[in-house]
Amino acid sequence: MKNINRKIATAILLAGAVSSVPAFAALDSDTATVSMSIGLYASLTGLADFTLTTSDADGSAGAVYSGSDDFNVESNGQVRVSLSGSNLSSGNDSVATTFAMDGAGTTFDTTASSVHDASHSVSATATLGEISSQQAGAYSSVITLTVSAL
Repeated sequence: MKNINRKIATAILLAGAVSSVPAFAALDSDTATVSMSIGLYASLTGLADFTLTTSDADGSAGAVYSGSDDFNVESNGQVRVSLSGSNLSSGNDSVATTFAMDGAGTTFDTTASSVHDASHSVSATATLGEISSQQAGAYSSVITLTVSAL
């Protein structure tokens, strides 16, 4: 019986030694860096047609006509917004016209190293010359806002 007890004790010791080894073992491992690059993107929304009006006598010499509209610029980085336009015209006659964004020129840059999502304004001002300098009628011009990378 002593011999059987010794065999059982040996078997228990071996079983204990085997059970202390993990059931699985890492045979190998590796690492990798996952990356991506997001391109610069911008959106300009909300710009609509607008009409210039005057508080002077309509059509009088030196009458100043003005108007504005709001638009939104959203970007995921720094961009430049530029405004271009020409004098209001009826086909035959034109009226000197100035344009501005946010009341300060025809170009602005968003903040460097930053996203942007803000409302801005575009305005136009046209000043009549002498009464006989421009014919009565409808005048118009097309403006273009362009968003570009810096």
